[in-house]
Amino acid sequence: MALADLIKLVRVHQWVKNLFIFLPAFFGQALNEESIIPLLFGFVCFSLAASAVYIFNDFIDAPSDRLHKEKKDRPIAAGTVSVGTAYGLAALLLATSLVGAYFIDQLFFSACVFYLFQNLLYTVWLKKFALIDITIISLGFLIRLFAGGIIADVPISSWMYIMAFLLAMLLALGKRRDDLLILKNEGKQVRKAVEGYNMEFVNVISVMLSAVTVVAYIMYTLSAEVIARVGSPYVYVTSLFVFLGVLRYLQLALVYENTGSPTLILLKDNPTRLVVLSWLLTFGYLLYA
Repeated sequence: MALADLIKLVRVHQWVKNLFIFLPAFFGQALNEESIIPLLFGFVCFSLAASAVYIFNDFIDAPSDRLHKEKKDRPIAAGTVSVGTAYGLAALLLATSLVGAYFIDQLFFSACVFYLFQNLLYTVWLKKFALIDITIISLGFLIRLFAGGIIADVPISSWMYIMAFLLAMLLALGKRRDDLLILKNEGKQVRKAVEGYNMEFVNVISVMLSAVTVVAYIMYTLSAEVIARVGSPYVYVTSLFVFLGVLRYLQLALVYENTGSPTLILLKDNPTRLVVLSWLLTFGYLLYA
């Protein structure tokens, strides 16, 4: 067992999802010297809790992971980290996370506990049911937003919740599409929920969610509330990057058949990174310039 195996076990690259914690402060024009330190601590606490969940999930999924072309290399499935070591590390991460969350804010602590409870249910039961599985994954992103709003003491608009949920549903469907490709090409069913999906259904729903997400974002940028809060009538300009980002994701899914890991797409796909960075810089300029 090497340090690299432990780092791989906690899935540090997945922590990028927890950047959603910063979004309420960013959009609420509250991302400043006073809020950044509590948000960073909250990000770390939430990430440690998420890593504990990943470890437990890897233990439960080890038999099916061994059938997956990429997941078979996960430390527990590959046998490079013992179950005892994995559970010990998960307990340490969980304890550190919850103690830290409690001292940050008790409501934030409650959000972390609810996230853990939801994901435990998902791991042992709910992930077996089609549609429910991707709904639970999407709700996790709403919890992240809620947690970030608590720390920054910023109210979160219904628009933000709606767009986050739609986008998360789209990305989660991409993972199910990858599972269907494995079933088609290798004859391996890597998860039970795949029985409730087929490629036509996933493609149709993905296109539908893409369209609704873009329309919802455009409506958000044109709303009087957002224009007044941002102080600029040009918020709609940022819709261009959202449109391009969604198109790129659909291209990766439908043309290149590469949506198995949305996190890795964000970290490694240059067009996606360019679009996200351009969106952040443009919106940041409108909010803070």
